Amino acid sequence: MTGLTGITVNAEGRLTLVVAWCQQPPDRVVIYQRVNDRLEDQAELKAPKLSGSPVFLDLEKIPPGWSLVEGDLNFQPGHKYVAGAYNAKTSGGTFRVSFTTASKTNPTGRILIQDHSGEQPDGVDVPLSAAEFMTRANYYC
Repeated sequence: MTGLTGITVNAEGRLTLVVAWCQQPPDRVVIYQRVNDRLEDQAELKAPKLSGSPVFLDLEKIPPGWSLVEGDLNFQPGHKYVAGAYNAKTSGGTFRVSFTTASKTNPTGRILIQDHSGEQPDGVDVPLSAAEFMTRANYYC
C-alpha cells in the first residue's frame, strides 16, 4: 500500500474522496459496494495526469479530466461502499476507506478514515483534519 484514501464533504455538501499517495500517482479510483461479506464493483474512474498529493475527487459531480470507465456513482442510502485508488502500471494502491451516504453528515473539513487496529471488522471511523490526514498518509510511504 502506498498511500491513504479518505472521505469528506466538500463546500457544496457532496461526498468527496481524498487520495494521498507516496510515489507514483494513482491513475484509477475503484469503488465497491459491500454486499454481505463481499465487495461488488460499483464504479471505476480514470484519473487525469495527477501531480501533487492529495487530490480531492467529487463523487457526485465528476470533475473535468476524470472519466467514468464503468459502473455508476448512484450511491444508495443504507448501503456500504469501499473506495481506493491505484496505479495500474505499478499495481500500487492506497489504503481504502469505507463510507455510506450518511457520511455526508460529517463536518465539512474533516476527512474520515477507518482505524483497523481494534476488533471491529469494518474498523472504527476516525475524523481527521487535512494536516492529520497527510501525516497519517505519510506513515504509509
